[in-house]
Amino acid sequence: MRFAYVLMLSLLCPLTYAASVYRWVDETGKVQYSDKPPVGQSKTLKELDKSGRVRKGDEQLLSPVEKAALEEKNRIEQERRRADKALLQSFSKTSEIDLLRDRQIEAVEAGIQTNQLRRTTIAKRAGQQQEQLQRLQKAKRPIPADLQAEMDVSRKEIDDIDKAIAGQQSDIELIKERAVAQKKRFLELKSVQPN
Repeated sequence: MRFAYVLMLSLLCPLTYAASVYRWVDETGKVQYSDKPPVGQSKTLKELDKSGRVRKGDEQLLSPVEKAALEEKNRIEQERRRADKALLQSFSKTSEIDLLRDRQIEAVEAGIQTNQLRRTTIAKRAGQQQEQLQRLQKAKRPIPADLQAEMDVSRKEIDDIDKAIAGQQSDIELIKERAVAQKKRFLELKSVQPN
């Protein structure tokens, strides 16, 4: 009988030992502990493991919107840490950031020059189409549908090129702004790094 009693106690002890312990701060500001969570929701409720470490914290009491906001905040923080690490691994001094900026701007400017050459060629063709249209109008002859279609295509191509050039000029400004931000962050990170 005594053996059965000891066996029963040994089986029950791990269950009691594994039970959760909760910690929270009550409305008076005192820290409370219990094996049951408090009635109502407490934003400071934490579930502790057998070593007293936090196993579950505030996340179990968050609404779906709060949880999504917390996850987004964590994602942004993780992305910032990744970007900081990449910045420190990519550059050893700010002049290297300037060099990269200048190379990127040169590449975009080459694209702008290409688009300007294309625009000049298309504008010349559009001018010839306009001259042909004026000759036909002067001679009071009907304007062929294919001429009008070609003129519409030329106008659209010129508009598209103008938009592309404006986008490329905007890209140059973004490259400059990014370089300024990278240099600033690089200097911040270098100032807190141990030598």
